[in-house]
Amino acid sequence: MNTLVGPSLDAPPFSTLVDAFEALTEQHESVLVIHRGKERFSLTGPEWVHLAACWSRALQRAGVGRGDRVLLLLPNDRQFVGAFFGALRLGAVAVPLAWPAGTNVAHALAALTPLVEKSDAKALVTPPGLGTPWSVPVVDAPDTEPLVTTADVSPSAPAFIQFTSGSLGRPRGAVISHRAAIASAWSMGRAMGVGPSDVGVSWLPLFHDMGLVGALLCPLVHGFPLHLMSPGEFLLHPRRWLDRVHEARGTLAAAPDFAWDLVARRVSAEGLDLSCWRWPLSGAEPVHRATLDAFAQRFGPVGFPGIRPVYGLAENTLGVAFSAGDEPDHLCEGRHVPSVGTPLPDMSVRIAGEGEGEILVRGPSLMTGYFRDEESTAATFDDGWLKTGDLGVIEGGRLYVTGREKDLVIQSGRKFHPYDIERIVARLVDAPPNGVAAFSQQDGDRERLVVVCEVRGVPDVDLEKRVRGRLADDLGVRADFVFIVAPGALERTTSGKVRRRAVAQRFAAEVVS
Repeated sequence: MNTLVGPSLDAPPFSTLVDAFEALTEQHESVLVIHRGKERFSLTGPEWVHLAACWSRALQRAGVGRGDRVLLLLPNDRQFVGAFFGALRLGAVAVPLAWPAGTNVAHALAALTPLVEKSDAKALVTPPGLGTPWSVPVVDAPDTEPLVTTADVSPSAPAFIQFTSGSLGRPRGAVISHRAAIASAWSMGRAMGVGPSDVGVSWLPLFHDMGLVGALLCPLVHGFPLHLMSPGEFLLHPRRWLDRVHEARGTLAAAPDFAWDLVARRVSAEGLDLSCWRWPLSGAEPVHRATLDAFAQRFGPVGFPGIRPVYGLAENTLGVAFSAGDEPDHLCEGRHVPSVGTPLPDMSVRIAGEGEGEILVRGPSLMTGYFRDEESTAATFDDGWLKTGDLGVIEGGRLYVTGREKDLVIQSGRKFHPYDIERIVARLVDAPPNGVAAFSQQDGDRERLVVVCEVRGVPDVDLEKRVRGRLADDLGVRADFVFIVAPGALERTTSGKVRRRAVAQRFAAEVVS
């Protein structure tokens, strides 16, 4: 059996995100709590709608109308959630951009230039004083007066453009309709059985699909509150994420594998009660058995129920399959691959060919296509099925994601997934999983395995030798080149994944016979 079909789903209560948002006028309790260290800012439903209406007025004054693209270059705060829905109320299309992290803001902004140019946007929403290198008109504050009327938006109209992470190449803009966004949020929530009594807690960036759709839109559609932090606060103080879950009695919170690994290694369970956490989800990047076990060992004694691996992608708006937790692993060439469960309601999953093959998905939350890229759109769809580029297997009625088709490292006739190589090296050098890049590099008629790892401080003189030895012992794979770089030197996507192709291009000249 190479196809899985999710259960049928009842119709969602809203046809567009604007409908779902306007329903907030009836929710007079706090629906959004934004945390900044010890400070917190709450918005009731009417307050959030009023804020968005003031942004609608400001954008309208800037000439934004139906179908226009609006770039959002904002951190995780009240202005992002206001401007996002302010644009949608006009029938415009929101285009979230990665908020520049770190000290080199100019470099981060320059990296966004191709996306800005491709979007052909009418306006850019960004904080006052943030200089940008683009000629797009800037709107840096909401109007003092709200725009009361909203546009009549069709469910098939584009709501936002989600630029994919670019871990395999240049990012492309997945166009997400209102119908697809509602379908995704509704399907995920129904699969988890969420309702008004649930509480979301998130630090995920709102410019990324996991943060935007999973953390923000799912609570909106299902009517439960969200506590929102910033990614920077989590990375500097990872304990605060768990403190928020503990204090707010959070029931739903998600993160990529690297974040779960970071918390398991650096955060104490002392003083926490995590028994409220019904849906701890791990997605957006490969889920590792070692991370699941380490987190459960540390936080199981304080009520943590165990991480649930999930699978999704921006081209499907977000979720594809969710695990029920405590499911058997798939053994893939000696590697334990956790199950990501079964398809969400109204979703279908197929594996191309027999055994391991490319994962294809189909359902109501698929993107309309890539923005102004008919060639890539045509190449991505096959008779209504989306070709994900991910490798997987179906076993025991469950889906297992085994890797990326184009990332495979082949040595002596054996296939290795770079995640396994990176994981082993990261443990050895005490780096996060996204602090190592492993890839094949063509050198004449041979493929070389190259490993680049970030190391804090002055590395040991024999570190390269130890990396080679550990990989040979644990995987039986030979590292032809090992490069040691400073923290932050690796190219990453907006969601924190290593951009292996970009790293490979940078080191191409150093891989010689």
